[in-house]
Amino acid sequence: MPAPDRMSTVRTASAAIAYVQEELAKARTSTDRLKRNVAQAMNLVRGSAYRDQLFAIAGDVMYDTPKAIQDLERALETCAMAINKIDYEELRQVIRPDKVDELEAILEEVRLNIPRRTGRLPEES
Repeated sequence: MPAPDRMSTVRTASAAIAYVQEELAKARTSTDRLKRNVAQAMNLVRGSAYRDQLFAIAGDVMYDTPKAIQDLERALETCAMAINKIDYEELRQVIRPDKVDELEAILEEVRLNIPRRTGRLPEES
C-alpha cells in the first residue's frame, strides 16, 4: 500500500479539525442553552410558594449544577482554544510564508486590546 502524500494527510487533518471545531461549537451552544435553562429554573424555584421544600429536598443539586456547568463551559473553551491553535499551525504550513507574515502583521494591527484577567475586580476610585 503506498504511503499517503503530504497534501492528502493535511486535507485529512484539516477535515478532522473542522469536524472537531463544529462539534465544539455545538457543545458550547448547548452549554449556553443549559445555563439559561438552569437560571430560569432557579428563578422559578426562588419565586415558588414551595421554595423551602424544594431547597430542603434538592438544594445540593440546585447549588452544584451551576458550578458543574461553569466547569463544563471552561473545559469546552480550553478545548476550543487548543483546537484553534492546532488549526492555526496547520494553516501556517499550507499558506505561503510571505502571506503568513503579511496576514500576521495585519492581525496584530487589528488585535483587540483585552486586559488580562487577574481574578480581581477593578478598584473603584
